[in-house]
Amino acid sequence: MKHLPILLAAAIALASCTKTETYPLGTDVTVAKSDGASVSGRLVEVKPDRIVIQNRDGLSTEVLKSQIASLKAAPVAEPRPVAEATSPAPTTSPATAEAAPPAAAAKPPATVEPAPLAAKPRPTTGTKAKPAPSADNSPAPVAHAAEPAPVVEHKEPAAPPPPPVKLPEYRDLTIPSGTTLSATLATPLASDTSKVEDTVRATLKSPVSIEGFELVPAGATIVGHVTKAEPAAKVKGRAFLAFRFSSVDLAAGPENISSETISREAAATKGKDAAKIGVGAGAGAVIGGIIGGGSGAATGAAIGGGAGTATVLATKGDEVRLPAGTPVSVKLTSPLTIRVEVK
Repeated sequence: MKHLPILLAAAIALASCTKTETYPLGTDVTVAKSDGASVSGRLVEVKPDRIVIQNRDGLSTEVLKSQIASLKAAPVAEPRPVAEATSPAPTTSPATAEAAPPAAAAKPPATVEPAPLAAKPRPTTGTKAKPAPSADNSPAPVAHAAEPAPVVEHKEPAAPPPPPVKLPEYRDLTIPSGTTLSATLATPLASDTSKVEDTVRATLKSPVSIEGFELVPAGATIVGHVTKAEPAAKVKGRAFLAFRFSSVDLAAGPENISSETISREAAATKGKDAAKIGVGAGAGAVIGGIIGGGSGAATGAAIGGGAGTATVLATKGDEVRLPAGTPVSVKLTSPLTIRVEVK
Protein backbone atom coordinates (compact mmCIF):
# COMPACT_ATOMS: atom_id res chain seq x y z
CA MET A 1 0.00 0.00 0.00
CA LYS A 2 2.94 2.32 0.46
CA HIS A 3 3.46 2.55 -3.33
CA LEU A 4 -0.14 3.44 -4.12
CA PRO A 5 0.19 7.20 -3.49
CA ILE A 6 3.26 7.32 -5.67
CA LEU A 7 1.47 5.56 -8.55
CA LEU A 8 -1.51 7.89 -8.22
CA ALA A 9 0.72 10.95 -8.32
CA ALA A 10 2.51 9.64 -11.40
CA ALA A 11 -0.79 8.97 -13.13
CA ILE A 12 -2.05 12.51 -12.37
CA ALA A 13 1.20 14.02 -13.64
CA LEU A 14 1.04 11.93 -16.79
CA ALA A 15 -2.55 12.90 -17.45
CA SER A 16 -1.66 16.58 -17.14
CA CYS A 17 1.12 16.28 -19.71
CA THR A 18 -0.86 14.62 -22.49
CA LYS A 19 -4.27 14.79 -23.94
CA THR A 20 -4.63 10.99 -24.04
CA GLU A 21 -5.09 8.92 -20.92
CA THR A 22 -2.39 6.27 -20.30
CA TYR A 23 -0.95 4.17 -17.50
CA PRO A 24 2.37 4.38 -15.73
CA LEU A 25 5.11 1.86 -16.25
CA GLY A 26 4.71 -1.24 -14.13
CA THR A 27 0.93 -1.29 -14.46
CA ASP A 28 -0.67 -4.63 -15.30
CA VAL A 29 -2.67 -3.98 -18.44
CA THR A 30 -4.63 -5.84 -21.10
CA VAL A 31 -4.27 -4.67 -24.72
CA ALA A 32 -6.99 -5.59 -27.22
CA LYS A 33 -5.62 -5.49 -30.79
CA SER A 34 -7.62 -4.53 -33.87
CA ASP A 35 -7.21 -8.07 -35.30
CA GLY A 36 -9.06 -9.55 -32.29
CA ALA A 37 -5.97 -10.80 -30.39
CA SER A 38 -5.16 -9.61 -26.83
CA VAL A 39 -1.92 -9.20 -24.87
CA SER A 40 -1.80 -9.15 -21.04
CA GLY A 41 1.12 -8.26 -18.78
CA ARG A 42 3.09 -5.48 -17.23
CA LEU A 43 3.63 -2.22 -19.11
CA VAL A 44 7.42 -1.83 -19.11
CA GLU A 45 8.14 0.69 -21.90
CA VAL A 46 6.37 3.26 -24.06
CA LYS A 47 7.88 4.23 -27.41
CA PRO A 48 6.67 6.85 -29.89
CA ASP A 49 5.00 4.23 -32.11
CA ARG A 50 4.61 1.18 -29.86
CA ILE A 51 4.42 -0.11 -26.29
CA VAL A 52 6.20 -3.05 -24.64
CA ILE A 53 4.28 -5.59 -22.50
CA GLN A 54 6.11 -8.13 -20.31
CA ASN A 55 4.25 -11.30 -19.30
CA ARG A 56 4.75 -13.30 -16.10
CA ASP A 57 7.37 -15.49 -17.75
CA GLY A 58 9.54 -12.45 -18.43
CA LEU A 59 8.96 -12.46 -22.19
CA SER A 60 8.36 -9.02 -23.76
CA THR A 61 5.88 -8.31 -26.56
CA GLU A 62 5.85 -5.12 -28.64
CA VAL A 63 2.44 -3.82 -29.79
CA LEU A 64 2.15 -1.07 -32.44
CA LYS A 65 -0.08 1.79 -31.36
CA SER A 66 -1.83 1.62 -34.71
CA GLN A 67 -2.97 -1.95 -33.85
CA ILE A 68 -4.37 -1.08 -30.36
CA ALA A 69 -8.17 -1.21 -30.18
CA SER A 70 -8.33 -0.71 -26.39
CA LEU A 71 -5.98 -0.52 -23.40
CA LYS A 72 -7.30 -1.48 -19.96
CA ALA A 73 -5.62 -1.68 -16.58
CA ALA A 74 -6.03 -4.97 -14.78
CA PRO A 75 -7.53 -4.59 -11.24
CA VAL A 76 -4.94 -5.10 -8.49
CA ALA A 77 -6.10 -6.10 -5.01
CA GLU A 78 -2.73 -5.82 -3.30
CA PRO A 79 0.57 -4.46 -4.67
CA ARG A 80 3.27 -7.00 -4.92
CA PRO A 81 6.75 -6.41 -3.43
CA VAL A 82 9.40 -5.40 -5.87
CA ALA A 83 11.90 -8.11 -6.67
CA GLU A 84 14.92 -8.28 -8.82
CA ALA A 85 14.26 -9.62 -12.30
CA THR A 86 15.82 -13.02 -12.69
CA SER A 87 14.57 -13.87 -16.15
CA PRO A 88 16.04 -12.27 -19.25
CA ALA A 89 14.04 -9.39 -20.77
CA PRO A 90 15.16 -8.81 -24.37
CA THR A 91 14.84 -5.11 -25.21
CA THR A 92 16.05 -2.85 -27.95
CA SER A 93 17.85 -0.33 -25.67
CA PRO A 94 19.37 -0.20 -22.17
CA ALA A 95 16.50 1.97 -20.96
CA THR A 96 14.04 -0.87 -21.46
CA ALA A 97 15.71 -2.86 -18.69
CA GLU A 98 14.42 -0.35 -16.10
CA ALA A 99 11.08 -1.37 -14.62
CA ALA A 100 8.81 0.34 -12.10
CA PRO A 101 7.72 -1.39 -8.93
CA PRO A 102 4.88 -3.80 -9.64
CA ALA A 103 1.93 -1.74 -8.42
CA ALA A 104 -1.34 -0.83 -10.03
CA ALA A 105 -3.36 2.37 -9.73
CA ALA A 106 -6.35 2.21 -7.50
CA LYS A 107 -8.66 3.76 -10.00
CA PRO A 108 -10.90 1.52 -12.13
CA PRO A 109 -9.72 0.41 -15.57
CA ALA A 110 -10.53 2.72 -18.44
CA THR A 111 -10.58 2.19 -22.19
CA VAL A 112 -7.92 4.14 -24.03
CA GLU A 113 -8.25 4.90 -27.72
CA PRO A 114 -5.14 4.27 -29.78
CA ALA A 115 -3.20 7.50 -29.81
CA PRO A 116 0.38 8.66 -29.38
CA LEU A 117 1.38 8.05 -25.78
CA ALA A 118 3.26 10.48 -23.64
CA ALA A 119 6.94 10.32 -23.18
CA LYS A 120 8.24 7.86 -20.66
CA PRO A 121 8.01 9.32 -17.11
CA ARG A 122 10.81 9.26 -14.68
CA PRO A 123 11.14 6.06 -12.75
CA THR A 124 9.58 6.06 -9.30
CA THR A 125 11.44 5.73 -6.04
CA GLY A 126 11.00 2.01 -6.08
CA THR A 127 13.86 -0.40 -6.31
CA LYS A 128 15.40 -0.55 -9.77
CA ALA A 129 15.59 -3.91 -11.43
CA LYS A 130 19.01 -4.97 -12.42
CA PRO A 131 19.45 -5.39 -16.16
CA ALA A 132 19.45 -9.06 -16.98
CA PRO A 133 21.91 -10.34 -19.54
CA SER A 134 20.29 -11.26 -22.82
CA ALA A 135 19.83 -14.91 -23.31
CA ASP A 136 22.05 -16.53 -25.88
CA ASN A 137 19.83 -18.95 -27.72
CA SER A 138 22.59 -20.24 -29.96
CA PRO A 139 23.25 -23.94 -29.40
CA ALA A 140 26.33 -24.84 -27.46
CA PRO A 141 29.11 -26.33 -29.57
CA VAL A 142 28.95 -30.08 -29.63
CA ALA A 143 32.16 -31.90 -29.04
CA HIS A 144 32.89 -34.25 -31.84
CA ALA A 145 33.96 -37.70 -30.84
CA ALA A 146 37.16 -38.94 -32.30
CA GLU A 147 36.51 -40.79 -35.53
CA PRO A 148 37.49 -44.46 -35.42
CA ALA A 149 40.36 -45.54 -37.52
CA PRO A 150 39.28 -46.99 -40.87
CA VAL A 151 39.09 -50.74 -40.95
CA VAL A 152 41.20 -52.29 -43.66
CA GLU A 153 39.39 -55.15 -45.31
CA HIS A 154 41.47 -58.03 -46.55
CA LYS A 155 39.75 -59.34 -49.65
CA GLU A 156 40.50 -62.77 -50.99
CA PRO A 157 41.53 -62.81 -54.63
CA ALA A 158 38.57 -63.51 -56.86
CA ALA A 159 38.39 -67.00 -58.28
CA PRO A 160 38.93 -67.22 -62.02
CA PRO A 161 35.71 -67.51 -64.02
CA PRO A 162 34.77 -71.00 -65.14
CA PRO A 163 35.61 -71.89 -68.71
CA PRO A 164 32.81 -71.28 -71.18
CA VAL A 165 30.52 -74.22 -71.77
CA LYS A 166 30.95 -75.52 -75.27
CA LEU A 167 27.62 -76.13 -76.92
CA PRO A 168 27.33 -79.26 -79.03
CA GLU A 169 27.29 -78.95 -82.79
CA TYR A 170 25.13 -81.07 -85.08
CA ARG A 171 25.12 -82.06 -88.72
CA ASP A 172 22.44 -83.56 -90.93
CA LEU A 173 23.70 -86.54 -92.93
CA THR A 174 21.65 -88.44 -95.51
CA ILE A 175 21.63 -92.11 -96.41
CA PRO A 176 20.82 -92.06 -100.15
CA SER A 177 17.93 -93.88 -101.76
CA GLY A 178 18.82 -97.33 -103.10
CA THR A 179 21.02 -98.22 -100.11
CA THR A 180 20.63 -101.87 -99.10
CA LEU A 181 20.48 -102.76 -95.42
CA SER A 182 21.52 -106.27 -94.38
CA ALA A 183 19.24 -107.62 -91.67
CA THR A 184 18.10 -110.82 -89.97
CA LEU A 185 14.44 -111.57 -89.28
CA ALA A 186 13.49 -111.53 -85.62
CA THR A 187 9.84 -112.43 -86.31
CA PRO A 188 9.04 -115.84 -87.87
CA LEU A 189 6.68 -115.62 -90.90
CA ALA A 190 4.60 -118.20 -92.83
CA SER A 191 2.13 -117.94 -95.69
CA ASP A 192 -0.47 -120.08 -93.88
CA THR A 193 -0.18 -118.43 -90.41
CA SER A 194 0.77 -114.79 -90.97
CA LYS A 195 -1.92 -112.18 -91.56
CA VAL A 196 -1.86 -108.84 -93.37
CA GLU A 197 -0.72 -105.97 -91.06
CA ASP A 198 1.07 -108.36 -88.72
CA THR A 199 4.17 -106.68 -87.25
CA VAL A 200 7.54 -107.78 -88.63
CA ARG A 201 10.86 -107.02 -86.91
CA ALA A 202 14.41 -107.52 -88.08
CA THR A 203 17.89 -106.67 -86.75
CA LEU A 204 20.64 -104.97 -88.77
CA LYS A 205 23.73 -107.13 -89.15
CA SER A 206 26.13 -104.27 -90.03
CA PRO A 207 26.19 -100.52 -89.34
CA VAL A 208 25.49 -97.78 -91.88
CA SER A 209 28.10 -94.98 -91.97
CA ILE A 210 28.34 -91.75 -93.99
CA GLU A 211 31.46 -89.53 -94.07
CA GLY A 212 32.90 -91.36 -91.09
CA PHE A 213 29.79 -90.93 -88.94
CA GLU A 214 27.86 -94.01 -87.91
CA LEU A 215 24.22 -93.16 -88.62
CA VAL A 216 22.62 -96.56 -87.97
CA PRO A 217 24.50 -98.91 -85.62
CA ALA A 218 24.66 -102.69 -85.95
CA GLY A 219 21.91 -104.34 -83.93
CA ALA A 220 19.39 -101.57 -84.61
CA THR A 221 15.83 -102.83 -85.01
CA ILE A 222 13.82 -102.15 -88.15
CA VAL A 223 10.05 -102.53 -87.97
CA GLY A 224 7.49 -103.25 -90.69
CA HIS A 225 4.34 -105.28 -91.40
CA VAL A 226 3.00 -108.08 -93.59
CA THR A 227 1.44 -106.79 -96.82
CA LYS A 228 0.21 -110.12 -98.32
CA ALA A 229 -0.13 -113.73 -97.12
CA GLU A 230 -1.73 -116.46 -99.29
CA PRO A 231 -1.54 -120.13 -98.27
CA ALA A 232 -0.99 -122.88 -100.87
CA ALA A 233 -4.07 -124.17 -102.81
CA LYS A 234 -4.85 -127.65 -104.30
CA VAL A 235 -3.61 -128.23 -107.88
CA LYS A 236 -3.51 -124.55 -108.78
CA GLY A 237 -2.22 -121.58 -106.70
CA ARG A 238 1.12 -121.49 -104.97
CA ALA A 239 1.72 -120.03 -101.47
CA PHE A 240 2.77 -116.36 -101.36
CA LEU A 241 4.12 -114.04 -98.60
CA ALA A 242 5.13 -110.33 -98.78
CA PHE A 243 6.24 -107.71 -96.20
CA ARG A 244 8.15 -104.42 -95.98
CA PHE A 245 9.78 -102.17 -93.34
CA SER A 246 8.72 -98.59 -92.43
CA SER A 247 10.88 -97.43 -89.47
CA VAL A 248 14.20 -97.91 -87.72
CA ASP A 249 14.76 -97.53 -83.96
CA LEU A 250 17.68 -95.19 -83.08
CA ALA A 251 18.99 -93.76 -79.79
CA ALA A 252 17.20 -90.45 -80.42
CA GLY A 253 13.95 -92.20 -81.30
CA PRO A 254 12.38 -93.97 -84.28
CA GLU A 255 13.00 -92.65 -87.79
CA ASN A 256 10.64 -93.32 -90.68
CA ILE A 257 12.02 -95.18 -93.70
CA SER A 258 10.61 -96.32 -97.01
CA SER A 259 11.70 -99.69 -98.42
CA GLU A 260 10.90 -102.09 -101.22
CA THR A 261 8.47 -104.94 -100.55
CA ILE A 262 10.12 -108.29 -99.86
CA SER A 263 8.14 -111.25 -101.27
CA ARG A 264 8.51 -115.02 -101.33
CA GLU A 265 6.51 -117.57 -103.42
CA ALA A 266 6.41 -121.33 -102.97
CA ALA A 267 8.14 -123.49 -105.65
CA ALA A 268 6.05 -125.14 -108.39
CA THR A 269 5.01 -128.82 -107.85
CA LYS A 270 4.25 -129.89 -111.52
CA GLY A 271 7.12 -132.40 -111.72
CA LYS A 272 6.11 -133.99 -108.45
CA ASP A 273 2.46 -134.22 -109.59
CA ALA A 274 3.45 -135.87 -112.93
CA ALA A 275 5.62 -138.38 -111.14
CA LYS A 276 2.79 -139.28 -108.83
CA ILE A 277 0.42 -139.85 -111.77
CA GLY A 278 3.03 -141.94 -113.74
CA VAL A 279 3.77 -144.16 -110.79
CA GLY A 280 0.08 -144.92 -110.43
CA ALA A 281 -0.38 -145.80 -114.12
CA GLY A 282 2.66 -148.13 -114.21
CA ALA A 283 1.51 -149.96 -111.14
CA GLY A 284 -1.96 -150.45 -112.68
CA ALA A 285 -0.57 -151.86 -115.95
CA VAL A 286 1.54 -154.41 -114.11
CA ILE A 287 -1.41 -155.54 -112.08
CA GLY A 288 -3.72 -155.68 -115.14
CA GLY A 289 -1.23 -157.74 -117.23
CA ILE A 290 -0.95 -160.31 -114.52
CA ILE A 291 -4.67 -160.66 -114.30
CA GLY A 292 -5.87 -160.46 -117.95
CA GLY A 293 -2.97 -160.43 -120.31
CA GLY A 294 -2.48 -157.58 -122.79
CA SER A 295 -5.96 -156.15 -122.53
CA GLY A 296 -5.66 -156.43 -118.79
CA ALA A 297 -2.45 -154.44 -118.81
CA ALA A 298 -4.13 -151.59 -120.72
CA THR A 299 -7.08 -151.59 -118.39
CA GLY A 300 -4.80 -151.66 -115.35
CA ALA A 301 -2.74 -148.75 -116.64
CA ALA A 302 -5.89 -146.64 -116.98
CA ILE A 303 -7.02 -147.53 -113.51
CA GLY A 304 -3.56 -146.83 -112.01
CA GLY A 305 -3.30 -143.44 -113.75
CA GLY A 306 -6.65 -142.40 -112.33
CA ALA A 307 -5.51 -143.29 -108.87
CA GLY A 308 -2.38 -141.14 -109.25
CA THR A 309 -4.41 -138.16 -110.44
CA ALA A 310 -6.69 -138.45 -107.42
CA THR A 311 -3.67 -138.37 -105.15
CA VAL A 312 -2.42 -135.14 -106.74
CA LEU A 313 -5.82 -133.47 -106.44
CA ALA A 314 -6.00 -134.34 -102.76
CA THR A 315 -2.53 -132.88 -101.94
CA LYS A 316 -1.83 -129.09 -101.29
CA GLY A 317 1.34 -127.33 -102.47
CA ASP A 318 4.24 -126.19 -100.30
CA GLU A 319 3.89 -123.16 -97.91
CA VAL A 320 6.31 -120.21 -97.63
CA ARG A 321 8.01 -120.29 -94.27
CA LEU A 322 10.64 -117.80 -93.04
CA PRO A 323 11.84 -118.70 -89.53
CA ALA A 324 13.57 -116.21 -87.17
CA GLY A 325 17.20 -115.70 -88.20
CA THR A 326 16.41 -115.74 -91.95
CA PRO A 327 18.67 -113.15 -93.68
CA VAL A 328 16.86 -110.43 -95.66
CA SER A 329 18.04 -107.45 -97.73
CA VAL A 330 16.11 -104.21 -97.21
CA LYS A 331 16.47 -101.69 -100.04
CA LEU A 332 15.59 -98.05 -99.30
CA THR A 333 13.28 -96.36 -101.81
CA SER A 334 13.78 -92.82 -100.39
CA PRO A 335 16.70 -91.06 -98.69
CA LEU A 336 16.98 -91.15 -94.90
CA THR A 337 18.34 -87.98 -93.17
CA ILE A 338 19.70 -88.32 -89.63
CA ARG A 339 21.11 -85.57 -87.37
CA VAL A 340 24.39 -86.48 -85.65
CA GLU A 341 26.49 -84.63 -83.08
CA VAL A 342 29.85 -83.32 -84.32
CA LYS A 343 32.46 -84.08 -81.64
